[in-house]
Amino acid sequence: MERIYVQIPAYRDSELSATLIDLYAKAEAPERVRTAVLWQYGEGETLARKVQRLPNLDIVAVPSGGSQGCNWARSLLQQRWAGEAYTLLLDSHHRFVRGWDRLLVDMHRGLEEAGVAKPMLTAYLPAYDPLITLPYRSSQPFKIYPLQREQGMLLRLTSCPIPYWKTLAGPIEADFASLHFIFARGALNQELRFDPDIYFFGDEVLIGARAFTSGYDMYHPHRVVGWHCYNRNSRVPHWDDHPDWHLRHRKALERIRRLLSGETSGDFGLGSARSLQAYEDRLLAPLVLEAA
Repeated sequence: MERIYVQIPAYRDSELSATLIDLYAKAEAPERVRTAVLWQYGEGETLARKVQRLPNLDIVAVPSGGSQGCNWARSLLQQRWAGEAYTLLLDSHHRFVRGWDRLLVDMHRGLEEAGVAKPMLTAYLPAYDPLITLPYRSSQPFKIYPLQREQGMLLRLTSCPIPYWKTLAGPIEADFASLHFIFARGALNQELRFDPDIYFFGDEVLIGARAFTSGYDMYHPHRVVGWHCYNRNSRVPHWDDHPDWHLRHRKALERIRRLLSGETSGDFGLGSARSLQAYEDRLLAPLVLEAA
């Protein structure tokens, strides 16, 4: 199995230690996994001793007061990519199925062998509760759908179970990306760089549009590869510590609007492989068919 670079931005999250331990414990080939964590810690917060013994783990510790947001952290982590064949972007609150690494590599290779030039596996993983054990976790994979707009722009997404998932032989096409789970070739870290000035809300819609226009085809795994903790009881949100967050948010919305209007280019702009109009047409196609 080729090497996988796992990147995890973590902000004051007590689930980080358990996530890292489970990541390595459930990997088929943990020696092929290298993980970098941007650990934005608060006063008195520590990591479990067992974490220090995990292989190929790089913890970049930053006091939470110096944090500039999630995509700032993601941007720094992308710069630590060292040429690994694959990359996996996660949050700091996950659990994993056994053999998650083999499962993802096999899915990705299957798409490439089917003729998909640049597959991206992405999903809203089903939920887990840190206080509840494995048998109570969902085994259904999910598909992402639009949920809510702000200032005329789609900023928030949701998900629903994929129907008839047990009959599927491979991943299904996706319209949107999830930033708590992306698996792709490592070159994504150079081709799809995160904009550190995009604060939080809207970043997933934006990265989906940028991925599509950069030639990536998004897919949802047809099998569960892990779980995600959606409630925030185990962590402190960035905006709770940073009262100026609304200014960052407003600035980010302005950047998103400019980009989706075609006014922004460069490292954090749209790609040149396909047009934004083609992406919009793709999203509207089901509505057109329904109306017809």
